[in-house]
Amino acid sequence: MKQLTENQVKKSFVNASRREVEKIRIPDHLAEADWTDREYIGWTDPKIPQRAYVIVSIDDVPHGLVLRSTPSTKNQAMCNWCEDIHELGNVKMFVAKKAGSSGRNGNTLGTLVHGDFNCSELVRTPPRAIEGQNDPEAFIARRIATLSDHAETFVRRIMGSK
Repeated sequence: MKQLTENQVKKSFVNASRREVEKIRIPDHLAEADWTDREYIGWTDPKIPQRAYVIVSIDDVPHGLVLRSTPSTKNQAMCNWCEDIHELGNVKMFVAKKAGSSGRNGNTLGTLVHGDFNCSELVRTPPRAIEGQNDPEAFIARRIATLSDHAETFVRRIMGSK
């Protein structure tokens, strides 16, 4: 993923009004973050912990989403984006309103994602003994491709396209 300026980040949001975008707080660490080897960038609003933001690049165009976490009673769940079977404890249900008139009418979509948005690191973790032991590089490449596909598909569904 290419590094974005604060202005590019704010312009990327597809499911937020101008007023909502003005209120988005871009964390300081985003400027220093290593954007390479990432399929998306995500963070939680420090003042409103149930609000989060993700930016997914589709065909080199950044698409940002405003998300809302929902209260969960489950202790463990599998992330829909990276499908990591080992890190199950910090997965949260996030809901995003759809873009355009559909979202203004109250339509939303939800997905389970790691609450600290660390899927890009998890998919690059070397496989354990029962996972792609014969070809670790191919195993990691498949996981990266799966993460990219799932994140992009969610964004496309929010935008109303497939």
